[in-house]
Amino acid sequence: MTRRKVLVVCMFDSIHAGRWLSQFTDQDIDFTLFPSKKFKKIHPKLASLLDSNEGATFSITHPVILPKVLGYLDFIFFVQFPKIFRRNLRAKYLRKISNNHKYDFVHALEIQGAGYLCDEAITKKDFKFILTNWGSDIFYFQHLPEHLPRIKSVLAKADLYSAECQRDYKLATDLGFTGHQLPCIPNGGGLVTGEILSIGSPTSTRKNIVVKTYGGTFGRGGLAIEAVSKILEEHYELTVYFYSVTDDLLSQVLELKSKFGVRVNYSTLRKPISHRQLEDIFAMSRIYIGCSISDGISTSFLEALTKGVYPIQTNTSCAGEWIDNGAVASLINLDIDQLSEALNLAVTDNTVVDFAAKKNLEVANKLLATTKITPIAQQFYCWQ
Repeated sequence: MTRRKVLVVCMFDSIHAGRWLSQFTDQDIDFTLFPSKKFKKIHPKLASLLDSNEGATFSITHPVILPKVLGYLDFIFFVQFPKIFRRNLRAKYLRKISNNHKYDFVHALEIQGAGYLCDEAITKKDFKFILTNWGSDIFYFQHLPEHLPRIKSVLAKADLYSAECQRDYKLATDLGFTGHQLPCIPNGGGLVTGEILSIGSPTSTRKNIVVKTYGGTFGRGGLAIEAVSKILEEHYELTVYFYSVTDDLLSQVLELKSKFGVRVNYSTLRKPISHRQLEDIFAMSRIYIGCSISDGISTSFLEALTKGVYPIQTNTSCAGEWIDNGAVASLINLDIDQLSEALNLAVTDNTVVDFAAKKNLEVANKLLATTKITPIAQQFYCWQ
């Protein structure tokens, strides 16, 4: 196969974009990266690819290339200038790039940012346009009148579509997509599974609860905070780690911290810990809790499957598709009583959490390992 040229429109501060692209470092592909929205700095996972000297190359396209201050330049050129000139300069510049270079593929990683931008920018196509659905891109936003026509428009323009939930393929078709459906795989790539249960402590001996503590539009971390508060009062041996705490939930976490002291620890969305540190916390945790009004595959849920952590996840995500494939978890409504019941079960029943750990690792090794996912991903840029 001849060397390919791919323009990827993505969030520069996203670990998921970095993880997706890191699957292609040994491929004969020249990647050009275009920022789908404003950012302060490039995510380290993505930035590390810019120095790649293997098979693939990665470069940034921007009116001015000064990597150390790129985020500031992006803000000035694409956010401040449009306020003066009343034009979407990001779309205009993307149109120029996509029209004047012979790309084989233009790939929008995510819909509400990258997808809408591509829909506005693309006026002629000498390439295949790939649209990738992240999280709640269709599932949630289809219900908002201002978003539905934009979703339909970009789906109609896409030649290829990918998502990480079977749910979203049907939704895309119902909303007018008529192109080719790419395989359903995690959009952040596979996860390294291996021998985590043989080298880690048995789940039943672990005493920590790890909680994804999002608020905002989608997250309902406050529900988890309430449930965890009750369980900490009843079980003095337990600890909890709240991560990605958003500003609207920080005061509740701090209140719990003042009450339970060293048994409560946290990191915020503004000042996150590294992904490696979070993996270590998962590997020592008994239970994971994720609550939201809408979600996709939930990367944290998948991390739990590989780390022997018993997952408790609201049924607004695609976690049910993994249960259908043999994973063991508690899927609940957004209801404090259901969450408390599932949490109490996971705290008190050693047999359940150890059985879940074994089954979930089997499922992860079968369906989620990088050795399975990466070869599938590498076919995305081979379609004619």
